[in-house]
Amino acid sequence: MSYAAIKTKTVEEVISEEQFYTLKESLIQSYLFMDESNKQEVRELLLNVFNINEQQLIERSSSFLKHKSERATLTSTIETAEQWIEKSNEKDIPSLLGLTRTDVEIIGPKGSVSGSHHLADWLDRANLKLVTVNRFAKWHDIVLEQQGTWYEDNGEIRGQATVFTYMRITEGKVAFIARYDNKMEAFHVSGLNEENIIN
Repeated sequence: MSYAAIKTKTVEEVISEEQFYTLKESLIQSYLFMDESNKQEVRELLLNVFNINEQQLIERSSSFLKHKSERATLTSTIETAEQWIEKSNEKDIPSLLGLTRTDVEIIGPKGSVSGSHHLADWLDRANLKLVTVNRFAKWHDIVLEQQGTWYEDNGEIRGQATVFTYMRITEGKVAFIARYDNKMEAFHVSGLNEENIIN
């Protein structure tokens, strides 16, 4: 088919319906990832050739930006929680304070306290090292399924068990931390479930 002949036909007459929708979706995806300065030509193509109206583009852009924001928040939540556990295993209090809100709420087997100034005592009493086995997370909330090992002051192992650490992260810092012996209890408090597992 010559170029002159193609010009007289609609897009649907030149390519199959499947190819049409694949190309349309590819252009929309390209549009979403482009800098604003480069969007005009693709926008006109979508509007004039693929009959995508301005409102549909706005809705797709909003959905894309929301998803992008959710992914960024989730990534930050996971990174902060993992750094917090690493520093707690090392008993690196200065680094932990940098990762923790001053008004943090801490819940453990012996009750709850508020304030990051309690962290050092809390860690000393537990004398615990944690190895993460599974992570469950959504937005600002994360539950870490962990193998916990408690030590005596002389370094001997006092006990081992599976524990579930729940953290709520706000603005890159731990605002709430609680440790549970039961996964269902951690899920109930956090609002998470098995579907929120992070692979």
